[in-house]
Amino acid sequence: MIAIWQIHARVGSPIAALTAAALLLVSLGFSRYVLGLPFTTGPMLYLALLGLFHLGLVVPWALGLYNVNRVPWFASYGLSRSLALVTYSILAYQLGLLAALRGRTPSDGLPIEGSANLENSKMFVAGNFIFVFGVSMFVLGLIQLDPTGYYKLTYTDTFRLRAESDPRFFGTGMIFASIGLCMSVAGASQQRIRFTLLYTGLWVSVLFYLGFRGPALIACLIVYTLALKKGTEFPRWFPWLALVFLVIAVPIMGVVRDEPLGNRSFDSAINFLDAPAEMGQSIRPLIETEALVGPRDYRYGKTYLSALKAIIPNLALRWEAPNAESVEDLPPSHWIIAVVEPWVYKNYGGMGFSAIAEPYMNFGSAGVVAYFLLLAFALVRLEQVAIRNSYALATWGLILGPLLWTVRNDFTTFFRPAAWGLLCLGIVRLSSGSFVLFSRAWRRGNTKSRLREMSAATFGSTGKFRREHQ
Repeated sequence: MIAIWQIHARVGSPIAALTAAALLLVSLGFSRYVLGLPFTTGPMLYLALLGLFHLGLVVPWALGLYNVNRVPWFASYGLSRSLALVTYSILAYQLGLLAALRGRTPSDGLPIEGSANLENSKMFVAGNFIFVFGVSMFVLGLIQLDPTGYYKLTYTDTFRLRAESDPRFFGTGMIFASIGLCMSVAGASQQRIRFTLLYTGLWVSVLFYLGFRGPALIACLIVYTLALKKGTEFPRWFPWLALVFLVIAVPIMGVVRDEPLGNRSFDSAINFLDAPAEMGQSIRPLIETEALVGPRDYRYGKTYLSALKAIIPNLALRWEAPNAESVEDLPPSHWIIAVVEPWVYKNYGGMGFSAIAEPYMNFGSAGVVAYFLLLAFALVRLEQVAIRNSYALATWGLILGPLLWTVRNDFTTFFRPAAWGLLCLGIVRLSSGSFVLFSRAWRRGNTKSRLREMSAATFGSTGKFRREHQ
Protein backbone atom coordinates (compact mmCIF):
# COMPACT_ATOMS: atom_id res chain seq x y z
CA MET A 1 0.00 0.00 0.00
CA ILE A 2 2.84 2.39 0.82
CA ALA A 3 4.57 1.60 -2.47
CA ILE A 4 1.39 2.12 -4.52
CA TRP A 5 0.66 5.38 -2.69
CA GLN A 6 4.17 6.71 -3.39
CA ILE A 7 3.90 5.88 -7.09
CA HIS A 8 0.43 7.34 -7.70
CA ALA A 9 0.66 10.36 -5.41
CA ARG A 10 4.07 11.35 -6.81
CA VAL A 11 5.15 12.54 -3.41
CA GLY A 12 7.96 15.06 -3.11
CA SER A 13 11.35 14.34 -1.61
CA PRO A 14 10.59 15.71 1.90
CA ILE A 15 7.43 13.59 2.21
CA ALA A 16 9.28 10.54 0.87
CA ALA A 17 12.05 11.05 3.45
CA LEU A 18 9.58 11.38 6.33
CA THR A 19 7.64 8.33 5.09
CA ALA A 20 10.81 6.21 5.08
CA ALA A 21 11.74 7.49 8.56
CA ALA A 22 8.27 6.73 9.95
CA LEU A 23 8.38 3.26 8.42
CA LEU A 24 11.83 2.66 9.96
CA LEU A 25 10.58 3.62 13.43
CA VAL A 26 7.51 1.43 13.08
CA SER A 27 9.66 -1.48 11.92
CA LEU A 28 12.08 -1.09 14.83
CA GLY A 29 9.23 -0.84 17.34
CA PHE A 30 7.32 -3.77 15.88
CA SER A 31 10.41 -5.97 15.75
CA ARG A 32 11.34 -5.12 19.33
CA TYR A 33 8.02 -5.21 21.15
CA VAL A 34 5.92 -7.56 19.00
CA LEU A 35 8.49 -9.97 17.57
CA GLY A 36 10.61 -9.78 20.73
CA LEU A 37 13.98 -9.02 19.12
CA PRO A 38 16.29 -7.07 21.50
CA PHE A 39 18.07 -4.06 20.09
CA THR A 40 21.45 -5.80 20.48
CA THR A 41 20.60 -8.66 18.10
CA GLY A 42 22.01 -8.83 14.59
CA PRO A 43 18.73 -8.12 12.76
CA MET A 44 18.04 -5.02 14.85
CA LEU A 45 21.59 -3.67 14.62
CA TYR A 46 21.59 -4.01 10.85
CA LEU A 47 18.17 -2.34 10.49
CA ALA A 48 19.18 0.58 12.74
CA LEU A 49 22.43 1.18 10.85
CA LEU A 50 20.67 0.86 7.49
CA GLY A 51 18.27 3.64 8.50
CA LEU A 52 20.98 5.84 10.03
CA PHE A 53 23.32 5.70 7.03
CA HIS A 54 20.56 6.34 4.48
CA LEU A 55 18.23 8.71 6.33
CA GLY A 56 20.55 10.54 8.73
CA LEU A 57 20.91 13.49 6.36
CA VAL A 58 17.62 13.66 4.46
CA VAL A 59 15.30 13.46 7.49
CA PRO A 60 16.79 16.50 9.32
CA TRP A 61 16.69 18.31 5.97
CA ALA A 62 13.03 17.37 5.44
CA LEU A 63 12.19 18.64 8.92
CA GLY A 64 14.05 21.90 8.30
CA LEU A 65 16.54 21.21 11.10
CA TYR A 66 19.75 20.99 9.07
CA ASN A 67 21.33 23.38 6.58
CA VAL A 68 22.20 21.23 3.57
CA ASN A 69 24.23 24.08 2.06
CA ARG A 70 27.06 22.55 4.08
CA VAL A 71 26.80 19.46 1.85
CA PRO A 72 27.97 20.57 -1.63
CA TRP A 73 26.61 17.60 -3.58
CA PHE A 74 23.12 17.60 -2.07
CA ALA A 75 20.16 18.30 -4.37
CA SER A 76 16.55 17.23 -3.99
CA TYR A 77 16.25 16.36 -7.69
CA GLY A 78 15.87 12.59 -8.12
CA LEU A 79 15.89 12.03 -4.37
CA SER A 80 12.35 10.65 -4.18
CA ARG A 81 13.21 7.64 -6.39
CA SER A 82 16.13 6.70 -4.17
CA LEU A 83 14.01 7.15 -1.05
CA ALA A 84 11.43 4.82 -2.58
CA LEU A 85 14.17 2.16 -2.77
CA VAL A 86 14.97 2.79 0.92
CA THR A 87 11.28 2.28 1.72
CA TYR A 88 11.14 -0.97 -0.26
CA SER A 89 14.26 -2.26 1.49
CA ILE A 90 12.77 -1.63 4.94
CA LEU A 91 9.47 -3.27 3.96
CA ALA A 92 11.23 -6.31 2.49
CA TYR A 93 13.45 -6.59 5.55
CA GLN A 94 10.44 -6.55 7.86
CA LEU A 95 8.73 -9.24 5.78
CA GLY A 96 11.91 -11.31 6.05
CA LEU A 97 11.82 -11.04 9.84
CA LEU A 98 8.19 -12.14 9.88
CA ALA A 99 8.94 -15.08 7.57
CA ALA A 100 11.86 -16.20 9.70
CA LEU A 101 9.96 -16.06 12.99
CA ARG A 102 6.61 -17.21 11.53
CA GLY A 103 4.56 -15.50 14.20
CA ARG A 104 6.68 -16.77 17.08
CA THR A 105 8.97 -14.81 19.36
CA PRO A 106 12.61 -15.86 19.64
CA SER A 107 11.98 -17.09 23.19
CA ASP A 108 9.77 -19.87 21.74
CA GLY A 109 12.84 -21.43 20.12
CA LEU A 110 16.51 -21.13 20.93
CA PRO A 111 17.67 -18.36 23.30
CA ILE A 112 19.21 -15.32 21.65
CA GLU A 113 20.98 -13.50 24.49
CA GLY A 114 22.34 -13.71 28.00
CA SER A 115 24.38 -16.87 28.57
CA ALA A 116 27.19 -16.72 31.13
CA ASN A 117 28.38 -20.28 30.45
CA LEU A 118 30.18 -19.57 27.18
CA GLU A 119 33.89 -20.03 27.77
CA ASN A 120 36.73 -21.54 25.76
CA SER A 121 40.27 -20.96 26.97
CA LYS A 122 41.87 -22.26 23.74
CA MET A 123 39.82 -19.84 21.64
CA PHE A 124 40.68 -17.01 24.03
CA VAL A 125 44.41 -17.67 23.73
CA ALA A 126 44.21 -18.06 19.93
CA GLY A 127 42.18 -14.86 19.66
CA ASN A 128 44.73 -12.89 21.66
CA PHE A 129 47.54 -14.23 19.50
CA ILE A 130 45.71 -13.29 16.29
CA PHE A 131 44.91 -9.84 17.70
CA VAL A 132 48.54 -9.12 18.62
CA PHE A 133 49.64 -10.45 15.23
CA GLY A 134 47.16 -8.18 13.44
CA VAL A 135 48.08 -5.08 15.43
CA SER A 136 51.77 -5.72 14.77
CA MET A 137 51.10 -6.00 11.04
CA PHE A 138 49.03 -2.82 11.11
CA VAL A 139 51.71 -0.80 12.92
CA LEU A 140 54.44 -2.14 10.63
CA GLY A 141 52.32 -1.33 7.59
CA LEU A 142 51.67 2.20 8.86
CA ILE A 143 55.39 2.83 9.34
CA GLN A 144 56.18 1.36 5.92
CA LEU A 145 53.90 3.91 4.26
CA ASP A 146 56.40 6.63 5.20
CA PRO A 147 59.27 5.34 7.35
CA THR A 148 60.66 8.82 8.09
CA GLY A 149 57.44 10.80 8.50
CA TYR A 150 54.64 8.41 9.41
CA TYR A 151 53.77 10.56 12.44
CA LYS A 152 52.97 13.45 10.06
CA LEU A 153 50.53 11.53 7.87
CA THR A 154 46.97 12.67 7.37
CA TYR A 155 44.03 10.36 6.68
CA THR A 156 44.17 11.25 2.97
CA ASP A 157 47.90 10.56 2.89
CA THR A 158 47.37 6.99 4.10
CA PHE A 159 45.06 6.28 1.17
CA ARG A 160 47.44 7.87 -1.32
CA LEU A 161 50.46 5.97 -0.04
CA ARG A 162 48.53 2.69 0.18
CA ALA A 163 47.66 3.08 -3.51
CA GLU A 164 51.26 3.85 -4.46
CA SER A 165 53.09 1.31 -2.26
CA ASP A 166 52.57 -2.19 -0.86
CA PRO A 167 49.55 -1.87 1.50
CA ARG A 168 49.12 -5.55 2.38
CA PHE A 169 50.37 -5.37 5.97
CA PHE A 170 48.24 -2.30 6.68
CA GLY A 171 44.86 -3.64 5.52
CA THR A 172 45.48 -7.26 6.49
CA GLY A 173 46.55 -6.23 9.97
CA MET A 174 43.27 -4.43 10.52
CA ILE A 175 41.35 -7.54 9.41
CA PHE A 176 43.28 -9.90 11.68
CA ALA A 177 42.95 -7.54 14.65
CA SER A 178 39.15 -7.60 14.28
CA ILE A 179 39.16 -11.39 13.94
CA GLY A 180 41.24 -11.72 17.08
CA LEU A 181 38.90 -9.46 19.04
CA CYS A 182 35.84 -11.54 18.12
CA MET A 183 37.50 -14.80 19.08
CA SER A 184 38.94 -13.39 22.32
CA VAL A 185 35.61 -12.08 23.57
CA ALA A 186 33.72 -15.21 22.50
CA GLY A 187 36.16 -17.46 24.36
CA ALA A 188 36.83 -15.28 27.41
CA SER A 189 35.62 -16.15 30.88
CA GLN A 190 33.83 -13.54 32.97
CA GLN A 191 37.11 -12.79 34.77
CA ARG A 192 39.10 -12.38 31.54
CA ILE A 193 36.53 -10.41 29.60
CA ARG A 194 37.38 -7.15 31.38
CA PHE A 195 40.96 -7.47 30.17
CA THR A 196 39.63 -8.04 26.64
CA LEU A 197 37.41 -4.97 26.87
CA LEU A 198 40.40 -2.91 28.03
CA TYR A 199 42.63 -3.61 25.05
CA THR A 200 39.61 -3.36 22.74
CA GLY A 201 39.14 0.20 23.97
CA LEU A 202 42.81 1.00 23.35
CA TRP A 203 42.74 -0.44 19.81
CA VAL A 204 39.49 1.31 18.92
CA SER A 205 40.85 4.61 20.23
CA VAL A 206 43.97 4.29 18.04
CA LEU A 207 41.89 3.52 14.94
CA PHE A 208 39.52 6.38 15.69
CA TYR A 209 42.38 8.85 16.16
CA LEU A 210 43.97 7.76 12.90
CA GLY A 211 40.67 8.61 11.18
CA PHE A 212 39.30 5.11 10.56
CA ARG A 213 36.00 5.80 12.27
CA GLY A 214 33.90 3.10 10.59
CA PRO A 215 36.13 0.09 11.39
CA ALA A 216 36.62 1.40 14.93
CA LEU A 217 32.91 1.81 15.61
CA ILE A 218 31.97 -1.56 14.08
CA ALA A 219 34.66 -3.35 16.12
CA CYS A 220 33.46 -1.62 19.31
CA LEU A 221 29.82 -2.46 18.58
CA ILE A 222 30.56 -6.15 17.90
CA VAL A 223 32.67 -6.55 21.06
CA TYR A 224 29.99 -4.84 23.15
CA THR A 225 27.18 -7.06 21.87
CA LEU A 226 29.32 -10.20 22.19
CA ALA A 227 29.99 -9.31 25.82
CA LEU A 228 26.27 -8.80 26.42
CA LYS A 229 25.50 -12.20 24.94
CA LYS A 230 27.97 -13.72 27.39
CA GLY A 231 26.06 -12.24 30.30
CA THR A 232 28.39 -9.30 31.00
CA GLU A 233 26.58 -6.46 32.74
CA PHE A 234 27.26 -2.84 31.80
CA PRO A 235 26.00 0.26 33.65
CA ARG A 236 22.71 1.55 32.27
CA TRP A 237 24.29 4.89 31.50
CA PHE A 238 27.03 3.36 29.34
CA PRO A 239 25.11 3.26 25.98
CA TRP A 240 23.90 6.84 26.47
CA LEU A 241 27.41 8.06 27.27
CA ALA A 242 28.72 6.30 24.17
CA LEU A 243 25.97 7.93 22.08
CA VAL A 244 26.87 11.42 23.34
CA PHE A 245 30.54 10.74 22.65
CA LEU A 246 29.78 9.69 19.06
CA VAL A 247 27.62 12.73 18.39
CA ILE A 248 30.54 14.93 19.42
CA ALA A 249 33.54 12.92 18.25
CA VAL A 250 32.43 11.72 14.79
CA PRO A 251 32.16 15.17 13.14
CA ILE A 252 35.26 16.47 14.94
CA MET A 253 37.37 13.56 13.69
CA GLY A 254 35.92 14.10 10.22
CA VAL A 255 37.67 17.49 10.23
CA VAL A 256 40.92 16.88 12.15
CA ARG A 257 41.84 13.60 10.44
CA ASP A 258 43.03 15.70 7.47
CA GLU A 259 45.61 17.27 9.78
CA PRO A 260 49.01 15.62 10.53
CA LEU A 261 48.91 12.92 13.20
CA GLY A 262 51.31 14.74 15.50
CA ASN A 263 49.64 18.16 15.25
CA ARG A 264 45.87 18.04 15.47
CA SER A 265 43.53 20.65 16.91
CA PHE A 266 40.19 19.66 18.42
CA ASP A 267 38.52 23.06 18.63
CA SER A 268 36.18 22.67 15.65
CA ALA A 269 32.64 24.01 16.08
CA ILE A 270 30.00 21.35 15.51
CA ASN A 271 26.26 20.97 15.25
CA PHE A 272 24.65 18.10 17.18
CA LEU A 273 23.16 16.90 13.86
CA ASP A 274 26.53 16.82 12.09
CA ALA A 275 27.17 13.20 13.11
CA PRO A 276 23.94 11.67 11.73
CA ALA A 277 24.10 13.99 8.71
CA GLU A 278 27.61 12.83 7.87
CA MET A 279 26.66 9.18 8.31
CA GLY A 280 23.55 9.78 6.24
CA GLN A 281 25.61 10.79 3.22
CA SER A 282 25.68 7.11 2.25
CA ILE A 283 22.49 7.89 0.37
CA ARG A 284 24.57 9.71 -2.24
CA PRO A 285 25.95 6.48 -3.85
CA LEU A 286 22.36 5.23 -3.99
CA ILE A 287 21.19 8.43 -5.70
CA GLU A 288 24.03 8.34 -8.22
CA THR A 289 23.65 4.61 -8.91
CA GLU A 290 19.90 4.88 -9.44
CA ALA A 291 20.49 7.70 -11.92
CA LEU A 292 23.32 5.95 -13.80
CA VAL A 293 22.18 2.31 -13.91
CA GLY A 294 19.14 1.14 -15.85
CA PRO A 295 17.79 -2.22 -17.04
CA ARG A 296 20.38 -2.37 -19.82
CA ASP A 297 23.23 -1.80 -17.39
CA TYR A 298 22.46 -4.29 -14.61
CA ARG A 299 25.48 -6.34 -13.55
CA TYR A 300 23.52 -9.53 -12.74
CA GLY A 301 25.70 -10.55 -9.81
CA LYS A 302 29.03 -9.55 -11.31
CA THR A 303 29.99 -7.37 -8.34
CA TYR A 304 29.42 -10.24 -5.90
CA LEU A 305 31.58 -12.59 -7.98
CA SER A 306 34.36 -10.01 -8.09
CA ALA A 307 34.16 -9.66 -4.30
CA LEU A 308 34.39 -13.44 -3.93
CA LYS A 309 37.60 -13.48 -5.97
CA ALA A 310 39.12 -10.96 -3.55
CA ILE A 311 39.11 -13.61 -0.79
CA ILE A 312 42.36 -15.06 -2.17
CA PRO A 313 45.26 -12.99 -0.77
CA ASN A 314 47.93 -11.44 -2.95
CA LEU A 315 51.03 -13.49 -2.05
CA ALA A 316 53.28 -12.21 -4.83
CA LEU A 317 56.76 -11.22 -3.65
CA ARG A 318 56.59 -8.08 -5.78
CA TRP A 319 53.31 -6.29 -5.20
CA GLU A 320 51.54 -4.43 -7.99
CA ALA A 321 48.36 -2.41 -7.72
CA PRO A 322 45.36 -4.06 -9.43
CA ASN A 323 44.64 -2.56 -12.82
CA ALA A 324 41.06 -2.96 -14.06
CA GLU A 325 40.57 -3.21 -17.79
CA SER A 326 37.76 -0.66 -17.68
CA VAL A 327 35.84 1.45 -15.20
CA GLU A 328 32.99 -1.07 -15.32
CA ASP A 329 35.29 -3.73 -13.83
CA LEU A 330 36.04 -1.68 -10.71
CA PRO A 331 34.43 -2.57 -7.37
CA PRO A 332 31.21 -0.57 -6.86
CA SER A 333 32.77 1.81 -4.32
CA HIS A 334 35.56 2.66 -6.80
CA TRP A 335 33.29 2.67 -9.84
CA ILE A 336 30.92 5.27 -8.43
CA ILE A 337 33.61 7.81 -7.56
CA ALA A 338 35.47 7.20 -10.85
CA VAL A 339 32.29 7.99 -12.82
CA VAL A 340 30.88 10.81 -10.71
CA GLU A 341 34.06 12.60 -9.64
CA PRO A 342 37.05 11.43 -11.71
CA TRP A 343 39.38 14.03 -10.19
CA VAL A 344 38.66 12.80 -6.66
CA TYR A 345 39.21 9.21 -7.83
CA LYS A 346 42.60 10.07 -9.34
CA ASN A 347 43.58 11.62 -6.00
CA TYR A 348 42.52 8.46 -4.12
CA GLY A 349 39.33 9.88 -2.63
CA GLY A 350 36.05 8.03 -2.25
CA MET A 351 32.50 8.12 -0.99
CA GLY A 352 31.89 4.47 -0.04
CA PHE A 353 28.81 2.74 -1.35
CA SER A 354 25.39 1.60 -0.18
CA ALA A 355 23.81 -1.70 0.88
CA ILE A 356 20.74 -0.74 -1.14
CA ALA A 357 22.66 0.46 -4.20
CA GLU A 358 24.57 -2.79 -4.79
CA PRO A 359 21.56 -5.13 -5.20
CA TYR A 360 19.90 -2.43 -7.32
CA MET A 361 23.05 -2.19 -9.43
CA ASN A 362 22.92 -5.94 -10.04
CA PHE A 363 19.20 -6.73 -10.36
CA GLY A 364 17.19 -3.50 -10.11
CA SER A 365 14.31 -2.88 -7.69
CA ALA A 366 13.42 -6.59 -7.63
CA GLY A 367 16.97 -7.30 -6.49
CA VAL A 368 16.60 -4.85 -3.60
CA VAL A 369 13.41 -6.55 -2.39
CA ALA A 370 14.81 -10.08 -2.74
CA TYR A 371 18.13 -9.18 -1.09
CA PHE A 372 16.64 -7.67 2.05
CA LEU A 373 14.01 -10.37 2.34
CA LEU A 374 16.67 -13.11 2.32
CA LEU A 375 19.08 -11.10 4.48
CA ALA A 376 16.58 -10.66 7.30
CA PHE A 377 15.71 -14.35 7.19
CA ALA A 378 19.39 -15.34 7.36
CA LEU A 379 20.19 -12.94 10.22
CA VAL A 380 17.35 -14.32 12.36
CA ARG A 381 18.58 -17.87 11.79
CA LEU A 382 22.14 -16.82 12.67
CA GLU A 383 20.87 -15.09 15.81
CA GLN A 384 18.98 -18.15 17.04
CA VAL A 385 22.15 -20.26 17.18
CA ALA A 386 24.51 -17.50 18.33
CA ILE A 387 24.88 -18.61 21.95
CA ARG A 388 24.63 -22.35 21.42
CA ASN A 389 28.37 -22.52 22.22
CA SER A 390 31.46 -20.32 22.08
CA TYR A 391 32.25 -21.31 18.47
CA ALA A 392 28.74 -20.35 17.33
CA LEU A 393 29.08 -17.03 19.17
CA ALA A 394 32.41 -16.30 17.47
CA THR A 395 30.86 -17.20 14.11
CA TRP A 396 28.08 -14.69 14.81
CA GLY A 397 30.59 -11.90 15.39
CA LEU A 398 32.86 -12.82 12.48
CA ILE A 399 29.92 -12.71 10.04
CA LEU A 400 27.93 -9.81 11.46
CA GLY A 401 30.87 -7.40 11.80
CA PRO A 402 31.80 -7.31 8.08
CA LEU A 403 28.10 -7.44 7.15
CA LEU A 404 27.37 -4.29 9.16
CA TRP A 405 30.20 -2.58 7.31
CA THR A 406 28.48 -3.29 3.97
CA VAL A 407 25.67 -0.92 5.00
CA ARG A 408 27.87 1.89 3.68
CA ASN A 409 30.14 -0.06 1.37
CA ASP A 410 30.08 -2.91 -1.15
CA PHE A 411 30.53 -6.65 -0.61
CA THR A 412 34.29 -6.43 -1.20
CA THR A 413 34.49 -5.50 2.48
CA PHE A 414 32.49 -8.57 3.54
CA PHE A 415 33.76 -11.72 1.88
CA ARG A 416 37.46 -11.45 2.72
CA PRO A 417 37.16 -10.62 6.48
CA ALA A 418 34.34 -13.13 6.96
CA ALA A 419 36.09 -15.94 5.07
CA TRP A 420 39.45 -15.37 6.77
CA GLY A 421 37.78 -15.14 10.17
CA LEU A 422 35.86 -18.39 9.72
CA LEU A 423 39.04 -20.07 8.44
CA CYS A 424 40.95 -19.01 11.58
CA LEU A 425 38.07 -20.22 13.75
CA GLY A 426 37.97 -23.54 11.90
CA ILE A 427 41.72 -24.04 12.40
CA VAL A 428 41.34 -23.40 16.13
CA ARG A 429 38.43 -25.83 16.30
CA LEU A 430 40.29 -28.58 14.42
CA SER A 431 43.50 -28.11 16.37
CA SER A 432 41.57 -28.16 19.63
CA GLY A 433 39.81 -31.40 18.64
CA SER A 434 43.08 -32.98 17.55
CA PHE A 435 44.70 -32.00 20.85
CA VAL A 436 41.84 -33.54 22.83
CA LEU A 437 42.05 -36.80 20.85
CA PHE A 438 45.84 -36.91 21.27
CA SER A 439 45.66 -36.26 25.01
CA ARG A 440 43.01 -38.96 25.45
CA ALA A 441 45.07 -41.46 23.48
CA TRP A 442 48.17 -40.53 25.46
CA ARG A 443 46.32 -40.96 28.74
CA ARG A 444 45.01 -44.36 27.66
CA GLY A 445 48.48 -45.50 26.60
CA ASN A 446 50.06 -44.08 29.73
CA THR A 447 47.51 -45.86 31.92
CA LYS A 448 48.26 -49.22 30.31
CA SER A 449 52.02 -48.78 30.77
CA ARG A 450 51.53 -47.82 34.41
CA LEU A 451 49.43 -50.94 35.01
CA ARG A 452 52.18 -53.09 33.50
CA GLU A 453 54.81 -51.42 35.68
CA MET A 454 52.69 -51.89 38.81
CA SER A 455 52.08 -55.56 37.95
CA ALA A 456 55.78 -56.20 37.35
CA ALA A 457 56.76 -54.43 40.55
CA THR A 458 54.20 -56.32 42.62
CA PHE A 459 54.53 -59.83 41.27
CA GLY A 460 57.86 -59.86 39.46
CA SER A 461 58.35 -62.64 36.92
CA THR A 462 55.97 -65.59 36.71
CA GLY A 463 58.48 -68.04 38.22
CA LYS A 464 59.28 -65.80 41.15
CA PHE A 465 55.58 -65.34 41.83
CA ARG A 466 55.02 -69.10 41.86
CA ARG A 467 57.93 -69.74 44.24
CA GLU A 468 56.78 -67.04 46.66
CA HIS A 469 53.21 -68.31 46.45
CA GLN A 470 54.30 -71.90 47.24
